[in-house]
Amino acid sequence: MKTKLFAIAILAGAVSAANAAVLWDNNVIPNGVNGRAISPPAFPNIRVVDDIDVGGPGWIVNTLRAFIIDDTAWSSGNTIDVYVYNDASGVPGGLHANWAGLSFTKTAGASYFGRPGFTYNINVGGMNLAPGSYWIGMRNPNGSGSGTNYWMTSDGGPDGASSSTGYFSLDGGTTWGPEGSGWHHAFVIEGNPVPEPATMLAIGAGLAALAARRRRK
Repeated sequence: MKTKLFAIAILAGAVSAANAAVLWDNNVIPNGVNGRAISPPAFPNIRVVDDIDVGGPGWIVNTLRAFIIDDTAWSSGNTIDVYVYNDASGVPGGLHANWAGLSFTKTAGASYFGRPGFTYNINVGGMNLAPGSYWIGMRNPNGSGSGTNYWMTSDGGPDGASSSTGYFSLDGGTTWGPEGSGWHHAFVIEGNPVPEPATMLAIGAGLAALAARRRRK
C-alpha cells in the first residue's frame, strides 16, 4: 500500500511538472515606475505582498517568478523565502504559510534606476493553496552587503488590473500599510489546479491495474 501511494504521488507530481501552466498573471515585465524594498540588511523586518485569488479546487504552485532589481553592492545569498498571508476583507491578515530556504535562480533583464534587474525564478516545490484570497510575497533572508533588493511594479496584467494595491509591513507582518493606489507587482505564479477527486481515483485505479499486471507476469 505504501508503494502504491508513493507511486501515485510521483505520478501526480510528474504530470503537474510536465503540464505546468500560468495560474496567476500579474505580468512579470515591470512598468519601470516603482519598486519596493523587500530584503535585509537595509530592511531586516520588511514584508511586501500582493493579492491573489485562488479559484477552482485550489492550486499546486510549482514556481513563483518575480522581477526584482538589486543594489549593486548587495548580495542575495543562496536562498529565498516565500510567504502567504490570509485575506482580511481586502487587506493582509494572519500568516497562512511560510516556505523558508527555497532555491532560486536569477535571469538577467533590464536595468532600472541604475540597478541591474532580474527575473527571480523561485522553486516553490508544490505549494498547495485552497480556494480563496491571499497575499503573497518573498524576501532574501540572508541578503548582505550594502542596500537591498526591490520588487518592481507592473501594469498588473490580466489578473491584476483592479483597484487593489500592494501592501508592506516594516515589523515582520504585524501591521500593514498600502503601498500606493494601483500598485501591482511584477510576478507570475505557475503550477496546476488541484486534481479533482475523480482524477486522483482514475490515477490510483490505473496504477493498481498496472501493479496487478506486473504481479501476473
